[in-house]
Amino acid sequence: MKRFAVIGDPIAQSLSPFLHQEVYHQLGLDASFEKIHVKTNELHTFMNSNELDGFNVTIPHKQSVIPLLDKLNESAKIIGAVNCVKNGKGFNTDWIGFLKALEINGLDLKGKDCVILGAGGAARAIAFGLIQAHVNSISINNRTQNTAKQLLDWIHSFFPNNDPSEIPDVIINCTPLGMWPETESTPMTLNEIKPNLILVDTIYNPIETQWLKLGKEKGAKTIGGLDMFIAQGLASAEIWFGGNITDKVDISALRAVLKQRLI
Repeated sequence: MKRFAVIGDPIAQSLSPFLHQEVYHQLGLDASFEKIHVKTNELHTFMNSNELDGFNVTIPHKQSVIPLLDKLNESAKIIGAVNCVKNGKGFNTDWIGFLKALEINGLDLKGKDCVILGAGGAARAIAFGLIQAHVNSISINNRTQNTAKQLLDWIHSFFPNNDPSEIPDVIINCTPLGMWPETESTPMTLNEIKPNLILVDTIYNPIETQWLKLGKEKGAKTIGGLDMFIAQGLASAEIWFGGNITDKVDISALRAVLKQRLI
C-alpha cells in the first residue's frame, strides 16, 4: 500500500484525507492518506525520517520546506512555494487547482482585468495562474502597501501588465476574511460589487462565504473555493500516481463527500 499525507500546523481542520480517500475508493487504488501535525521546529526531522510515497504541504511550511528539498519543478521555483512533494522534489499545484476550478465553472480568463485581494503566498500562486491564463491585467488590493508593491514588482518582472479598465472583470479573494469561524467578515466593501462581475473566493469553509452570498444578490457570478481545493488535490494525486486522474473521478461525488464535512 502506498502512503500519503498532508503536513502543517495546525492540521486538525484539514479535509485532504477525505478528498484523497474518496479518490482512492473511486479508482480502486491501494493507498492511504493521513494528516500529520508537524511544528516548525520538527520540519527538518520529518523531512529526514518520513517514509511516505508523497505528501502535501500546507501553512506554515510552504516556503520553509524548500531548502530541505532536492529540487523544485519550474512553477514551484517561480512562485517560491511548495504544496506537493514526491521523491524529494517540490511542486506547486495551487495555481493548477485555481485554473481548473475556473474551467469547471466555464470561466475563460483570457483578456480579463483581474484584481487580487491580499498579497500572501496564496496570492502569488493565483497571480501565476492568471499569467498562464493570459489575462489583460493584474492589480493587487492589500492592507499593507509595501507587501502589495513587492507582489506587483514580482508580477511585472515577467508579465507585461496592461492598463486595467476602471471596472475589473474578475476579483479573487486570497485573504482569510470570511473563513470559518469569522464568517461575517468580507474582504471588500459591497458597494464596489457590480452586476456581471466575477467573484472568486479561495476559501472553502464555509462553502459559500458571506462575500459571495452578498455578491450573488447584487448580480455577480460567484465561484467558491471548494472546486479549487478539489482540483489542487487531484493535481497532486496525478504527480504521485502518474497519468490523468482528474478526468477519471466523479467530481460531484467528491463535492458531496466534502460538503458533508463542512456542514
